Amino acid sequence: MRTPNRLENSGRRRLLRAVGAGLAAGTSASTAGCLASMPTLGQQIRYADVDVPTSGEPIYREWIPARSALEHADGGWRTVRYATPNAMGEDVVGATDPLPEQVLRARLDYLGVGYGTYDHVLSVGPVTVCLGSFDAATVRDTVLETGYEERGDYAGYDLFERTDLTRGVAVRDGAVLFRHRADASGPLDPADLEVVIDAEAGRVLRRADEDDAFDAVSRATGSHPTVQLFEGWGPIVRDLSEGFAARSSSMAYAYDEEYVYHRTVCRFEAGAGLTAREVEDVLTRQNRVVEADGVEVVIDEPFLWVDLRESHEEFRSRVGDDRRYPQITWGVSVDGDGTEFTVSHDGGGPVDTDRLTLYLDSRSRVEPGIAPQFDDEFGVLEPGDSLTVDSFEGDRDDSVALLYSPPETNDGTVMVRFVPERVAQNGE
Repeated sequence: MRTPNRLENSGRRRLLRAVGAGLAAGTSASTAGCLASMPTLGQQIRYADVDVPTSGEPIYREWIPARSALEHADGGWRTVRYATPNAMGEDVVGATDPLPEQVLRARLDYLGVGYGTYDHVLSVGPVTVCLGSFDAATVRDTVLETGYEERGDYAGYDLFERTDLTRGVAVRDGAVLFRHRADASGPLDPADLEVVIDAEAGRVLRRADEDDAFDAVSRATGSHPTVQLFEGWGPIVRDLSEGFAARSSSMAYAYDEEYVYHRTVCRFEAGAGLTAREVEDVLTRQNRVVEADGVEVVIDEPFLWVDLRESHEEFRSRVGDDRRYPQITWGVSVDGDGTEFTVSHDGGGPVDTDRLTLYLDSRSRVEPGIAPQFDDEFGVLEPGDSLTVDSFEGDRDDSVALLYSPPETNDGTVMVRFVPERVAQNGE
């Protein structure tokens, strides 16, 4: 008979004792997460020992500033996302985790070094950090050719900015930081880039220095091909939040020659009395369609582990074999009164226009309220191409979104969002 919380043949107990030492109980927090890359569960859950591949060191921690260092920020720094683009296992599994494609690659401008060649990519707040073996000159040359302007330097990094959909780049050999596109135009405030640079250099506190729950969960999680860290419960057990409080959690994706794995780690309130049976009851109530091949629930207070595995074939069938997103530098210009705008492809690879939809956020991609569309004028959009929109059925303060949808899926992600009136005002 299987014991739900046993830890035989696993180093987790030693790890948990190490990271849990001295932790105090914290306050309750909740989170909403993304389950798109995880297998869903049926009523007949197959519980078994799930041996997730050994994790690496959580190097992403070095780049994440403490909250005390973010006095300039408005929020949005709570979730951390990490991936290893050049080691996602597509050659082994036959498909790749779609999550980092959506939330990392699609948010980047093309910076002269393709996403798939980076060793590590992490996103925190409005900043994405890309690490690998490349020369800063490659990035400098590319951004200057794609509409960026020089903005000086900071702590050994060269700074660049674009003032349409305000965004910025900081680069040195082996590291490039991208400050995500804003929804309006104007000069770059480099504070977001600078605080991440300072965190890595140790000039400001890192989150792990002052947040014991984040420190513990990130060390317990380590690094895998994909990692997300949240405040509160991980998405797969978020239904527990009504009865139990969690301070920090993570989700990770991994693979080996036989299976794909999905791991959730949560640190909950000490003394809460959470049992594996209660977690298993939540998983059963979710009553999803596709069954994981195996599920293991482990509790070693104050930590909860939920490990899922599925075969390569099941994973490929579920996520598809073409969930890549383009990495493009988009340009936007708006006429003086905000009634006409142009969206341009300023850098990156070609993209099939039947995957692109411009729509008003007050409408939908089915009835976008914008004409013409890219597909009306192009079959494939390439660098240098642009589309001018002189008809949209919205107010001047409506926001416009550019959606990319991969083939044979209903999923998609917004690559650009802007408010024409704000772009026009700031461009004056």
